[in-house]
Amino acid sequence: MLDSLETVREGDRTVTGRQGVRLFLVVLVALAASAARADTGTEVYKLIGVKPKDVMNSSIATARVVPGEAKQVVSVVTYLTGKKGEADALGVRLDVFRTEGEQLVPLFTRDATKENGGYVGRGEVAILDLDGDGVSEIGLYYDNLKNNLIQDRKLEIITYDENAFHVAWTGSVSYDATKAVRDVPQDRRDRYLRKLDLVNTRRTKGITLFMTKTVIAIAGERLPHPKEVQETYPLKPQEP
Repeated sequence: MLDSLETVREGDRTVTGRQGVRLFLVVLVALAASAARADTGTEVYKLIGVKPKDVMNSSIATARVVPGEAKQVVSVVTYLTGKKGEADALGVRLDVFRTEGEQLVPLFTRDATKENGGYVGRGEVAILDLDGDGVSEIGLYYDNLKNNLIQDRKLEIITYDENAFHVAWTGSVSYDATKAVRDVPQDRRDRYLRKLDLVNTRRTKGITLFMTKTVIAIAGERLPHPKEVQETYPLKPQEP
C-alpha cells in the first residue's frame, strides 16, 4: 500500500517516491504516539479524580524511576480544584504509576498544594538520572504563588531508595523578590536563578547535588554583572 504513494505534501513542499513513504511513516508514528499519550493522560486523570476539562496543564513521562527492567509512568497535573479561594483554586500533584497489562497502579503521590499550603501553579515534571545508574530521579517543578510581588519557582528532587520515594532536595530555582518592598526585609530582596550541574553531580554518583546559582540582584540592588556561585547539597547517603 505504502509503495503506491507517489507524493506527500510537507507544508508547501511536495515529497515524492521513497521520501514520501518515509515521511508518511513518520507522521503515522507521531500520531500514534500522540494518541497513546492522550490515552495515558485520560487514565491518569481518572485515577487521581480530576476531570479532563479541569486540567490546566499536564506533564506525563514514561521512565525507569524504580530499580528493575520495567518503566513507570510519572505525571504532574495542574488542575482546577473547584474551590473559589485564592489559596486553593489550583492544585498541583505528582503521581507515579506502575503498569499491570494496560492498567496503571499508583505507587507514589506528592501533593504540592498540600505541601506548599496552597498557592501553587504551573506544575511540570523532569526526569533526571543524577547518578548515572540508569534509574532516574524525579524533578517536580511548580510556582509558589503566595505573594504576587514575588516570583518563586520551586523544584523538588525525589529519589528512590530503601524501597520508597523520598524528597531529597527542595528549593527555589527562579526567585525574584526585588519588588516586594513592603513584605520582604531589604536584605532578603534578592533575585537569582539556579541551574542543576549534572556533570559534577554525576561525578559524585548522585551523593552530592551541585547547583550553579546566578545572582542578579542582592538586597534589592541589581548587580553590575550577574555573579555565579557554585552550591552543593547532600542528596543521597554515601555508600559504605
